[in-house]
Amino acid sequence: MRDEYDDRLRHDGREQINDGIDRLLARIMQAFRVLHMIHWSSPWAAAERQCRN
Repeated sequence: MRDEYDDRLRHDGREQINDGIDRLLARIMQAFRVLHMIHWSSPWAAAERQCRN
């Protein structure tokens, strides 16, 4: 009985930790996507598009 209780607690705690790690990695990846977009967006591209029209 006690082993089942401890096992359930361990699994619940592990699940919460894994969910937290997943959320952290998702936020880190989102930050990298934003940085990538900022890095590769050239400020002169919009000006060139306006000049050609």
